[in-house]
Amino acid sequence: MGMPDAQDRAWFRSVFMARSHLKSSFEWQNFVTEFMQARHPGKFYQVDPSGRGDKGCDGWVEGLMLACYGATNPKPDYVKNKMKTDFTSARTYWKDKMQKWAFVHNNYIGLAYMVVEGMMDLQEEADDVEIQCWPPQVLWDHCTEDITREQLCDLLGAPPTDHPAGMTYIARCVESLARTRLSTDLEGIPPVPYGKIEHNEFSDEVVQLILRIQPHTDHVRYFFQRSSPGEQDSVSQNLRERYDGLLAKLQNPDAVFHALCDELIAEAFPGREGGAEERSAAMMVVTYFFEQCEIFKAPPEGS
Repeated sequence: MGMPDAQDRAWFRSVFMARSHLKSSFEWQNFVTEFMQARHPGKFYQVDPSGRGDKGCDGWVEGLMLACYGATNPKPDYVKNKMKTDFTSARTYWKDKMQKWAFVHNNYIGLAYMVVEGMMDLQEEADDVEIQCWPPQVLWDHCTEDITREQLCDLLGAPPTDHPAGMTYIARCVESLARTRLSTDLEGIPPVPYGKIEHNEFSDEVVQLILRIQPHTDHVRYFFQRSSPGEQDSVSQNLRERYDGLLAKLQNPDAVFHALCDELIAEAFPGREGGAEERSAAMMVVTYFFEQCEIFKAPPEGS
């Protein structure tokens, strides 16, 4: 089993960060568990909460106790109280089996000051336990230090290939977007404005991914030149509506880009979401419409 090269590792990290942003509640806990089990095979313990609860333990390995929090409730006072309750419960029940306690959350931007203050209070009250804060960046670094490419493919799916996807794969993506026929008298699709990538403030990983896919979008253009009249406008409108909904929900350009691709793969290739060529086809279609239509923000005129 080989290690991922720099290009693939950047893609895996970008997808990991975007999906972290999407997870909430038990989805986030399961996501954390999958990566911790990959990092500590046979040593990471997960408590089944369906019996008498998990006693404040969302996972344990070698003295480290995890408390996972996916941001379903953004109110800082709620998060602060839950954090203290989970810590107190774990400390009371697990006692000296808990030498370190990590608050594993999915907000890579940071925590509200009230929550940070709560963590500082916990550290002062419990100087016998090391308090740690794990945003997605820390979870990624911890779990992927020695992880293989095959393991990352199992967890996140395969990266796109360096070769353009075949027309059959592109057709499946387009068909899944065009199932609901929309009006064909839409406005023409404008060319991508200069500086659009920079204006959307993508991470470096997503910028490199878009630049990597762009040389292949002519294959999508070729497909539409030979498709039925109005199909490109219909697909464009469908994709714009999906983009608007995801942007309102996620408010993060990286997460929106990957979510558009993930949704398209799930619909076009059910049961084959982990394939490299399927991923390439979806990313080619999404990148093509990034270049050609109104998904993602355009920079102001004259900028």
